[in-house]
Amino acid sequence: MSQSIDLKIKDLKASIFQITSHHTVGVRAKQDLAFSVFVKFSLGVMLNQLIARYRHYGVTDTELAEHIYIDDTHFRLDEKLFGTLNIQALATSVRLYKEVVEALPAFSDVLTMLIEEIALADRSGDGLGQFLTPNDLSSLLAMLLHTLETNDRGARANSWAFYDMSCGAGSLQLPRVAIEADNGREKTKLIDLEMNDLDPFMCCAAALQFVSSIVVHEQDLHQLRVTCSNALTETKPHSKSMIVIKTPEKLFRRVMEAHNQRI
Repeated sequence: MSQSIDLKIKDLKASIFQITSHHTVGVRAKQDLAFSVFVKFSLGVMLNQLIARYRHYGVTDTELAEHIYIDDTHFRLDEKLFGTLNIQALATSVRLYKEVVEALPAFSDVLTMLIEEIALADRSGDGLGQFLTPNDLSSLLAMLLHTLETNDRGARANSWAFYDMSCGAGSLQLPRVAIEADNGREKTKLIDLEMNDLDPFMCCAAALQFVSSIVVHEQDLHQLRVTCSNALTETKPHSKSMIVIKTPEKLFRRVMEAHNQRI
């Protein structure tokens, strides 16, 4: 990342910590709560912007109901908690995060490093034993998989699936989708991406990373599904879908027309 992006991420981190500046609990508890609030609130904002974008391109309310499913159980903020937060810092954090996403290529991994630094630091895998895949390793795996998949599917015209049953913050899938996005919207629109995790916070973080890129860079997937379930024991994980976004064909066409006109 460039120095300007690094500075913006540093500002983002500082702003996130200010979200709970009025709280009197310990420093670690305040930081954990602030980051959780930031991720959940940002996801809600980005989903609202996604819906507004769909409407801008002429998608009707009936079509929205058919193509977007949202269960906000895991990212809805309690009103009492919301009243104790530094709202200005929360708004600033969302703005800075969106600016970082906009400055980076589509489907860049912004949150993994922050999660490691804020939420998982010094815990040595305690709790759920979470260790997120580093960005450089994820990028290497994505390049290797892309080579194998390209040879296997050739000039594929139909949608194809990525599935991650323990997705964390989406760090393994972001570089895979980013490679396709580099080759244009016609490639990105073929991807059915399904992600699952046992941890609701990680599901929110993964969803945020993908939804924000879709909104900011207008790189729509064929379908995005995020579920929160135990992939080892639950036989019907789709019953616990948190977000399902199946892009209407109308939207693909109108986004392409709009960008062709700008060019």
